[in-house]
Amino acid sequence: MMSFTEFPPSFLGYALETAAKLLNMAPSKTIPQTPYEIWHDKRASYKYLRVCGSLAYIKRLVGDKLDSRSSLCRFFEYLKEIAGYYFYNLSEQKIFFSRNTVFLEKGFPADS
Repeated sequence: MMSFTEFPPSFLGYALETAAKLLNMAPSKTIPQTPYEIWHDKRASYKYLRVCGSLAYIKRLVGDKLDSRSSLCRFFEYLKEIAGYYFYNLSEQKIFFSRNTVFLEKGFPADS
């Protein structure tokens, strides 16, 4: 997961958390339910899942009238508390979280 993205090595912890979340949502041959279903007593929703390292436009709330209203960032982790995502802005080297995003899902993240 980390080898196909442009994240610094310090993001390894985030990658491990994302991998654990996805593994807990994946079906298993040994048990009839996923670990997520056992813990939460409901089926997991897969509609919000995205590829780690995907490019996305994030709506920015600050700036002048003539500034760009969005910035291009890379997705790297799911928010735990609320529905949303963590993003890394490569140009500013800052971490953002947002729900108001438009993902660019054409092509593989390393090709972008």
